[in-house]
Amino acid sequence: MSGPHGRGDVKSFNRNNAVIEREGCQSPHTRNCFLATSVMGCLVIVLGLLVLTMAPSFLSSMILKSLALSPGSDRLASWLLPPVEAHLTAYAFHLTNPDEVLKGGKPVVQEVGPFVYRAVTVKDSLDSETGQSQMNYDPLGSTITYRPRKIYHLVSGDPDSTFITVPNIPLLTGFSGIRDSIGITKGIAKNVMLNNGRGTPFVNVSFTGLLWGYNDELPCFKHTRPEECPPPDGEIDIFSGDDDDDWGDEDWKRRKRSTENEALRSRRSSDEDLSRIKRSSLDLDLRRLNFSMLEKPKAELVNCRCEWGLFRDKNVTIRKPVTINHGMKDLSMKGWVEQFDSSTTLGWWEDGSTCDQVGGQDGATLPPLVSQYQEMEMFISLMCRKINLQFEKITTHSELSTYRFIPPVNALGSHTDPDPTKVNLANSCYCRESKGFSCLKSGVLNLEPCKVTPDLPRGAPIALSFPHFYQADPSFREAVEGLRPNKSLHQFYVDIEPTLGFPLAIRPRFQLNAIIRKDPDIAVMSNFPDELVLPFLWAQDGFSEPSSDMASAIQFGLAAPHRLPLLGGVVLLVLGV
Repeated sequence: MSGPHGRGDVKSFNRNNAVIEREGCQSPHTRNCFLATSVMGCLVIVLGLLVLTMAPSFLSSMILKSLALSPGSDRLASWLLPPVEAHLTAYAFHLTNPDEVLKGGKPVVQEVGPFVYRAVTVKDSLDSETGQSQMNYDPLGSTITYRPRKIYHLVSGDPDSTFITVPNIPLLTGFSGIRDSIGITKGIAKNVMLNNGRGTPFVNVSFTGLLWGYNDELPCFKHTRPEECPPPDGEIDIFSGDDDDDWGDEDWKRRKRSTENEALRSRRSSDEDLSRIKRSSLDLDLRRLNFSMLEKPKAELVNCRCEWGLFRDKNVTIRKPVTINHGMKDLSMKGWVEQFDSSTTLGWWEDGSTCDQVGGQDGATLPPLVSQYQEMEMFISLMCRKINLQFEKITTHSELSTYRFIPPVNALGSHTDPDPTKVNLANSCYCRESKGFSCLKSGVLNLEPCKVTPDLPRGAPIALSFPHFYQADPSFREAVEGLRPNKSLHQFYVDIEPTLGFPLAIRPRFQLNAIIRKDPDIAVMSNFPDELVLPFLWAQDGFSEPSSDMASAIQFGLAAPHRLPLLGGVVLLVLGV
């Protein structure tokens, strides 16, 4: 029996449905869809494989290219405002037996410190008159020129109340300048120096005074004194007379008070600006500070009294221009110092020599792809020279592997040292004996040639070494009691992440020494050895660890070329399958 719902209808429906399915699977439209889907899947799989194999090197090259100091880049911004705080940590050598030393005894020194100062470097401050930046690109070349300012403020220690006995650098500098004079000329100059200022080869001052300024009239002897200021104590005013301007003591006092008030107002203004820096160096735009109120010369009349400090002219005061390669044309040259003080030569060492040639890396920015087998030169303005660095070992900071570079044992070696491990023939051009400057034994560099100025034709009797005469000739330590060189405490080093070239720790460590020479014509100098190199200060700059933000950014930069392509490649392969 058949009907609308009979068995015949069911069979007919099944047959029709099977025919439809067979026709659908074999239709041209469906075959094209399958073919397109297969091709797309293959393309996605191939793309995934390309991402896995080629993207890492492409991303690595892009990241490396971004390391150049290009205008407006993140790299330039981090160079101008590093993501890590640098500190100057300083120690003094207190001379415990100055009277004995004046009589020819062996100096005994005691290390005092540390005193820690935060160090903020401003490379692009604005000129107060023109408003122009002190950092400029060479539009036709491959360099940046900048004039840095370093701003120091105390973060630990009590330098104001810590008093130390140290060499009297202004007096020793004066004596050095007349050492080769003879007769009455030398006698007059000697008396002037002894009767103005402290008048003794050693002075007792606070640590703050040594660095940033203490009262001593000798350094200002040639300065023009304001008419409001009377002659300093002990000095005879040969131009004064009974009828000269009819000025009495009260007139001097009134005019001195006026000068004092003006100086006080100026100091208050500068102190306020410095306080602002101390409160917040991050929120404050340091480029726009009124630096003219903060800058100080090494010696200056303040409140009618002379003030001199070893680093008085280093805090805030703008420094000589430095020209470095920005790396946009050749990344391997990034940070290479091309000029110093607008010159390709230093003008301190042997003419035409490699010693006098400007060069070396700027320690604040290094090129990427550092090898263990390369030697690195670094320019240190405090040293007045370049210094060679060699790979020592692999170190770790914040789980990042770094290469440690240090000066070799003969970095400051004399070219005449008989010890084959200390001799350094390349340093012969730092010896200026032909110009009348003594050449010191290994480990100590005579800085007198680079301290020469029109007012100081013999320079200042200062020598540089590593702290506690580390790696220096033993005779220097034998001449002074109280020194204990220690590699971990006194070695200069820089730890570099080799792929990107970022320094994760940098510790330049140096010691300043006074060169004291015997002079039979000057009583207070007549009992010294022929030449005594006496340490009075050592310091380390830079930082020992990266900040967490800095470490995280570097870890991401190292991982990105591998993790991002892996993630993208896997996703594409899954989609393709």
